[in-house]
Amino acid sequence: MALASNKTLIGITGSIGSGKSTALSIFGELGAVTISSDAIARSFTEPNSPVKAELVSIFGPNILTNDGTILRTKIAELAFSDETKLKALNELLHPLVRKNFLSFFEAQKPGSIVAWEVPLLFETDAHTICNFTVTIYLPKEQNWERVRVRGGMEKADFERRTASQMDIEKKKFLSDFVVTNDTDREGLKEQIVIIYKEIQNRIKS
Repeated sequence: MALASNKTLIGITGSIGSGKSTALSIFGELGAVTISSDAIARSFTEPNSPVKAELVSIFGPNILTNDGTILRTKIAELAFSDETKLKALNELLHPLVRKNFLSFFEAQKPGSIVAWEVPLLFETDAHTICNFTVTIYLPKEQNWERVRVRGGMEKADFERRTASQMDIEKKKFLSDFVVTNDTDREGLKEQIVIIYKEIQNRIKS
């Protein structure tokens, strides 16, 4: 059930390296208010995180530097190599991210269109509060190539993270709109412009 309000919520998802963040920024250029679940989640791994003790309980003290700073890369490494730890992390963070997002959404003015980037849109049932859903799609081989060029992730890590998410073909099937991001930013924008206009038309009708 979409949120009961006079605002419109677009959920954006896709696989690792597909271009979700770029798509989000384009929605922003077109007039949508934008927010990212990953950005919210990162706020809970800042030095003054309100859940630092819980994170240490899940992953151990090795996720902290000597001065108590949380090592995000260490959390990711441990989470994606241990399904139990990944589940515990998700169970800790997802409710916090959702609560934070809902506060943000409610604060927007009537008539707003909000674009919300959620990597686990369908896995966490976040799609049930969206008016529209969009999957940014790339074949897995092209996903990996973009991630490889970007740097910072090994192939095995990419494979583990991809395997932890819903199959991209299922995401495509469940979405209201699918964008194939296999050209450049301009090609991506052309598709999103069409989708945004369609959404605006549906809101008016």
